[in-house]
Amino acid sequence: MKVLKFGGTSVRDFERISRVADIVRSAAKESPVAVVVSALGGITDQLLAAATASLDGEEEFVQICDIMQSRHEEVVAQIEDADDREALLATVGECIGELKMILAGVSLVHECSPRTRDKVLSVGERLSSQLVAAVLRQKGTPAQACDARALVVTDRAFGSAAVELETTYARVREHFADARDLQVVTGFLAATPEGETTTLGRGGSDYTASLLGAALEAESIEIWTDVDGVQSADPRRVEGAFSLDQLSYDELLELSHFGAKVVYPPTVHPARKAAIPLVIKNTLNPTFPGTRVVEAADASEHIVRGISSISRIALVRLEGDGMMGIPGTAGRLFRTLADGGINVILISQASSEHSICIAVDPERAGEARTLVHREFDRERDIGLIDDLIVDENLSIVAVVGSDMNDRPGISGRLFDALGRAGINVRAIAQGSSELNISLAVSADDETLTLRTLHDAFFAETRRHLFLLGVGGVGSALLEQLRQTDVFAGWSLSGVANSRRMSLDRGRLDRTTWSPALIDPSEPPDTSEPADLEALASFILTTPGRRIVIDCTASDELVPLYARLLEGGVSVASANKKPFAGAQSDWDRLVAAQATGGGRTYYESTVGAGLPVVRTLQDLVVTGDRLEQVEGLFSGTLGFLTYRLRGGAAFSEALKEAHDLGYTEPDPREDLSGMDVLRKLLILARLGGARLEPDDVALDPLLPAGDWWDLELDELWRRLPDVDAGIAERVAEAAARSRSLTFLARWNEDSATVTVDDVAADHPAASAVESENLFAFTTARYRDRALVIRGPGAGAQVTAAGVFADLVHAAAEGGRS
Repeated sequence: MKVLKFGGTSVRDFERISRVADIVRSAAKESPVAVVVSALGGITDQLLAAATASLDGEEEFVQICDIMQSRHEEVVAQIEDADDREALLATVGECIGELKMILAGVSLVHECSPRTRDKVLSVGERLSSQLVAAVLRQKGTPAQACDARALVVTDRAFGSAAVELETTYARVREHFADARDLQVVTGFLAATPEGETTTLGRGGSDYTASLLGAALEAESIEIWTDVDGVQSADPRRVEGAFSLDQLSYDELLELSHFGAKVVYPPTVHPARKAAIPLVIKNTLNPTFPGTRVVEAADASEHIVRGISSISRIALVRLEGDGMMGIPGTAGRLFRTLADGGINVILISQASSEHSICIAVDPERAGEARTLVHREFDRERDIGLIDDLIVDENLSIVAVVGSDMNDRPGISGRLFDALGRAGINVRAIAQGSSELNISLAVSADDETLTLRTLHDAFFAETRRHLFLLGVGGVGSALLEQLRQTDVFAGWSLSGVANSRRMSLDRGRLDRTTWSPALIDPSEPPDTSEPADLEALASFILTTPGRRIVIDCTASDELVPLYARLLEGGVSVASANKKPFAGAQSDWDRLVAAQATGGGRTYYESTVGAGLPVVRTLQDLVVTGDRLEQVEGLFSGTLGFLTYRLRGGAAFSEALKEAHDLGYTEPDPREDLSGMDVLRKLLILARLGGARLEPDDVALDPLLPAGDWWDLELDELWRRLPDVDAGIAERVAEAAARSRSLTFLARWNEDSATVTVDDVAADHPAASAVESENLFAFTTARYRDRALVIRGPGAGAQVTAAGVFADLVHAAAEGGRS
């Protein structure tokens, strides 16, 4: 058995309710389920507004009731079964009619007791449970609405009633033992033993789910909301806040007490006593694992689990020389506040016992002052205790984590970060369990404090990917990433092409890793015009581990590489141009890696997915010396020469390569030989050569002429003109028992990229299709070259090479 609770945002309208029904049906395939629902999103607030209006004697409550009736009827209108629809309309009309009568009475007597208020608020859940059950039936799952007032028994503390657990658990077990259909239970509602309606407090639907789970000994209690679990901080205030995989019950309670509103705090107690995990999940992102809450969470890479805050508090300080060494002073203070019904949020006391500082709701601060003055009136008269000092416009920020226990340096790290940010701390509280460090700061500094502390404790473990280029290779890489969990903990925080970019430090859901992020035709469009400087600034100011993936062929990115490396950002690249330009550009990259901490990974710039670059790097770093490298460095040109040797006409072979996706959109970029020249430069420089592009002798495959001036359509029309000449070269080579290839070669004497013919025993002579081949002659491999060969063209294999680089970058580089 699982208990699934859905909050108001999850059942806001028919579309959301339908999504909830799909989640429930999917869960029911694995094990029996019970469902708990809140009122439709916003309905509880409307009920409160209607009660307030009626109390003030205003007729507005009637209009509010009509609006609520219309909202529920809009959902009912989409129920297909006519009988079900008619019955639901009658139920809605009956409930809203009853509500209007109650509020009319309130308007007449100008009184709305807590008992009456609970009856008013019960309408929302009573209706939503009926609607959710109906949608489940419409989708083929027998379901029945269940009024929790028949199950959950409480005292008469209307508004926040205390549950009689033994009686409640017995009623729940008895009801579910007889229930045949799936039960959709009203959250938040309960009743006294006499049957009077009570409520469990705002957020009490979570508590209802926990009570049901404990009574039924459920395997888990799932709280479905509109966020991806419990966040490391409020994502509306802290960029880069992320979902926590696990929390302990204690950690959840601390975060909830200090402002994290994901779960109603009393929810924890029944689940904890029954040792049932709480799982907080997102209805709008159901595949995301969410946050699992258990007795003892697994060890985490985060010392701190989360940071939360209470935005408005007042700090009340009792001090005076007469407090020192006088027993009972604190007891009198807290008893006085308790008798006045004033909740104490935080306590801090000086070790000298000269002062006690407490945080309270600012709306009760004046009352607290009056009560305390009255209690300590005599001591104030004789000057032993000063007048109570009240500081308002303050906030509390809490840093929570069980791993903080017995870890030296946490407080030092915290206060060092706050000091550097210029944040003044007004009060500090830390329990002996070391689970929580709480501090009071100016309300104006609340957001800055949250961001500062989040960066101080999470920046090193936050991990970001930035993808530049979403063409064939970039799109293939995204798909490969989506199909594995290797980068499940990373955020795709930026995507860009030459026209648009989309930047978001918190995009952790891999299902959204799509080129559609920057396609204005795909709603919602979250992109903006591409701006290289803005992109660079965003990447460099993003805290945490960062890896940029360059799947472009852009030379505009060349200056960006050194800046990224100097800023500690690593780059996994399929773009040859940053590595094959001027020798000075190469030198700057080497220097930037040495000083900045970022590293470059560019395996796919040379052999697509083949281990060429890394093999040569390993040879050099272990002391070997490159003497010569040669081979077929282009899968496209390799395919062409292979087909030519088989008797195909040049123009036909090129068209075939283009249709297979081997060539660039404009095939002259391949035929020019510049792609091969760049690969040769990269390998030669890795071997220690200092080589400029002009130092390489280049012989393009196309003969001399005006080929580069033609429009693309004209190029394709005229290509057959060269078929005869190229066929003659192939035949001449064959007559000498040699094979025509497009060969690249570097040694200490020369560097060439040229159409050449090789002997039958040369490794290049046996290359087939789009095969690449690299032959390294080194001090160790002098008698027989080290040969690497395999597929060297196509988006998928190139993307695989980038993926491999990413894995290495994640393991070795990308540090903050």
